[in-house]
Amino acid sequence: MTKISATEAVAESLKTRILDGEFSPGEKLPSEQALLNVYEVSRLTLREALARLAAWGIIQVHHGKGAFVSDSVSVPALGNVLIPLFPRINADRMNDLVEARNTIESEIAAKVAETRTDDQIQTLDRLLAYDPRAITSAKAFADRDHQFHLTLVEMAGNVFFLSIYQALHHQIRSFLVQYAESVPDWKQALERHTPILDAIIAGDRERARSLAREHAGICASFIHQYKDASKETG
Repeated sequence: MTKISATEAVAESLKTRILDGEFSPGEKLPSEQALLNVYEVSRLTLREALARLAAWGIIQVHHGKGAFVSDSVSVPALGNVLIPLFPRINADRMNDLVEARNTIESEIAAKVAETRTDDQIQTLDRLLAYDPRAITSAKAFADRDHQFHLTLVEMAGNVFFLSIYQALHHQIRSFLVQYAESVPDWKQALERHTPILDAIIAGDRERARSLAREHAGICASFIHQYKDASKETG
């Protein structure tokens, strides 16, 4: 039997319930807390599952209001088309993903630098606080890293940026897991986001844009170095 992740299990369950008519087009899904009680998973896992359904076009997530079944429920080819592009599966696509991330995240960082609030800065600062008791695996590090970038996207307040980022969710997370497996010091790796946050705090759009644009490329360099070293010792 093929083993699937908790995220996949929740996404598939909700998709089946929607397509079976338990939730009608335009209808609001149960609250986040209600879904957490039903599926008994972490908040991050549930949000990842909802992000996957949104990328498939099955639901629409309206922040502050909840998740709603799309008026015209369908599963577009996008989700399936992107599967072969996972960096772990197709290493040749690594540079393409880095370019896509840099383009999107640089504009997001610039936007947040312009509109950031004190509460948002505090939220971002907390996400960059390294806790060795919480970050105990490459996947846990990837979750924290991804949450920082996803939070920036949400703060930018552009629904199209958010939709694009959600569509790339699985590729980006796969990339981040590889990155976490490639670096020896997760605390230092998390701190590589600090200059971006400093530029945002300073309201320096251009510096935030420039630093964010370089960030994924720096991460990719560690992955390439790790793979090259593995080949030499293999």
